[in-house]
Amino acid sequence: MNRLTACLASDTYPITGKGRFKEEFVTCGGVALEEINPATMESRKHPGLYFAGEVLDVDAVTGGFNLQAAWSTAFLCAEALGNLAN
Repeated sequence: MNRLTACLASDTYPITGKGRFKEEFVTCGGVALEEINPATMESRKHPGLYFAGEVLDVDAVTGGFNLQAAWSTAFLCAEALGNLAN
């Protein structure tokens, strides 16, 4: 767990540029949507673990739709976590 945490916190990934318009796509794969509670984005398999954005198995052309999905799922996560504090 410590090695994974260190890797996630300190690993670097160089950015070499951007593709031409319509070549960028949302990442395929990730956490299956049926494995999360859609109201809170909490894992059904691992309670207390939440997912949002492109870690979810959503596949679409980039642009406003995938950005909206990222913001909406992040909002649901934040709302659920805020309710835990109350």
